[in-house]
Amino acid sequence: MDCIDYLVKLIDVNRSFSNLSLIKVKSFLESFNVNHSPDNEDTYLVIGKNLIGYGLTKLGYTHVKSLQGLPNFGDLSCDKYDDDVELGDLIAQETKFDYVIAPDELLTYYKTEKEQLLVIDQISRIANKGFYTTLKDYKNMHIGQRYFQEPFELKSNNGSAIVIRKRDWNRQERQCWIDRTYIIHKDNLEVCEPKDRRTMYFKQLAKFSIDAGAINFQVEKKLMYKPVFSKSFEYVIHISF
Repeated sequence: MDCIDYLVKLIDVNRSFSNLSLIKVKSFLESFNVNHSPDNEDTYLVIGKNLIGYGLTKLGYTHVKSLQGLPNFGDLSCDKYDDDVELGDLIAQETKFDYVIAPDELLTYYKTEKEQLLVIDQISRIANKGFYTTLKDYKNMHIGQRYFQEPFELKSNNGSAIVIRKRDWNRQERQCWIDRTYIIHKDNLEVCEPKDRRTMYFKQLAKFSIDAGAINFQVEKKLMYKPVFSKSFEYVIHISF
């Protein structure tokens, strides 16, 4: 079971996400000295199950495409690729975007460094101007934060749900862990599908990006991003190509 899919079914999506999507997207549009405007006619690819594509569309951006994202919900919508489309397919079709936005620590959802390098290389082939993503500061993470994220409570007309996220670190490969998510909904315990994860550090991502052709790497230190259904903040990163 996918955690986000389960939680989305508990809420009135249009009421809950409409204004929230605007807040989330501003974490990226306002974090760096980049001129974003619907008048620029720039194209955007948004990767993953997040609200960024909805927010861009609500702000009047007309060239927005979602990859492996959430479905459309009435007025809350975004043009999206079919669920089976991957980055490699876009490269094969020579599809490019001015900006790629992949929040929620996308680059940590891989088991090996080789896989992480591949995705960074793929994005460098697709993004003409820039790539936005997010990371936690794994180097300076408090010991307690390394094992558990702060619990998140979702209140809805379908009953309260508490989300608990735990990291099971690999003792042999210390940069890897299994993400385990549990949802307590009313009197039921729902166990979400475990996810293989791997750390990514700021300096590490900077090196990988430069090797892939990036010309600049920036980390926003003040305005941070918080994923939907989470209380944990993430640093916003902008990589220029």
